[in-house]
Amino acid sequence: MTVTWDQPIFYAGDDLQDIRVARIQEQLSARGLDALLLIKHDAIRYATGFYTKGYRPFLDIEYAAVIVADGPVILGTMLHGEANRARIRSRADQVIELPKPRQWGPALENVLRENGLEQASIGFDFMPHWIHSHLRDALPGAELVESADFWSAMTAVKLPQEVELLKKALDIAQLGMREAMRALSRNGVTELEVAAAAENAMRLSGSEMTPFISLVASGYNAALFERLATTKKVGDGEMVVIDLGCVVQGYTGDFARTTAVGTPTSEQKRLYQAAHRAHLEALAAAKPGVRCGDIDDLIRAVLRDEGFERYTAGWATGHQLGYGLHGSPVIGPGVDDELLPGMVINIEPALFTPDRLDIGGVEIEDTLLITEGGNERLTHFEYDARLLGD
Repeated sequence: MTVTWDQPIFYAGDDLQDIRVARIQEQLSARGLDALLLIKHDAIRYATGFYTKGYRPFLDIEYAAVIVADGPVILGTMLHGEANRARIRSRADQVIELPKPRQWGPALENVLRENGLEQASIGFDFMPHWIHSHLRDALPGAELVESADFWSAMTAVKLPQEVELLKKALDIAQLGMREAMRALSRNGVTELEVAAAAENAMRLSGSEMTPFISLVASGYNAALFERLATTKKVGDGEMVVIDLGCVVQGYTGDFARTTAVGTPTSEQKRLYQAAHRAHLEALAAAKPGVRCGDIDDLIRAVLRDEGFERYTAGWATGHQLGYGLHGSPVIGPGVDDELLPGMVINIEPALFTPDRLDIGGVEIEDTLLITEGGNERLTHFEYDARLLGD
């Protein structure tokens, strides 16, 4: 049987792949690095085009990629039989088989030696201690450089082709939200059934996978910010937080809305309206030159002014969106990075009331493309009119 293999799975095309590899090479040159060692799945897919096993949103030590400055992209896998798939389905220049992770030190040492990197400066995104200690001892002339910021420097500003893929992903995420809202109209529906309806719609519309567990949290689960969908039935008078994700050719759509089942209380309306006000003010303020931390400060100031400071999320009120899931810099406290044209950011103020389980929680999330003159909204789903009403 003759089989024609056209391209990697869920692939964005050679033109974009070539640009991504060129971006890596530019960063290597700018940082004075001779090579880059990648272990995180999304980074490996970015560099090689290869859809790693399951393309999981959590980390398994199963793959490695070495990108040599002005040289080859080398993909390694420890999974039985995976090297054959990688040779067909990736855009790596070379594919090698790796031993079990505890023996990766000597195996990666060989790769580096074969490419003349014994005295090189080698960046890495993530490295278990047993690999790091072996390479440090076996290659004393090499410098191992922790390069956690490499990813954000390379991916924070999006290419026009990447923006189009993000728009597709966000359209699918909003379609999933529409199905979730329809499912909520059924009496006795569970959170899990709402999530399943959304996921089914997104997968049938072209989503590769859900990059995080679909969140449907109702009533007391919303108040606690339960980060998944459970078998709990959605009750009358409850707030429902829905946060959905999908992936299109590696690019993530991440989108959240909050609604209410039945007639919301005055306290639920106040909570929602505070988050909504903070959300709209942040959307209006996002433009080139504004610090990420200033957007976060604005959101928190509004929520404090509304009397809900104790219910705010501690980590961040937004994040970059792109390849993989959340990117840096985040929209968070003290983040000095400035917004730049071409960045795609999510604004998502959230409030949760763990000491008032009868109220619930709110998360409102929209995506913006930062433009030369301000921003462009990439999501256009309505807000809940009943929660905004008097």
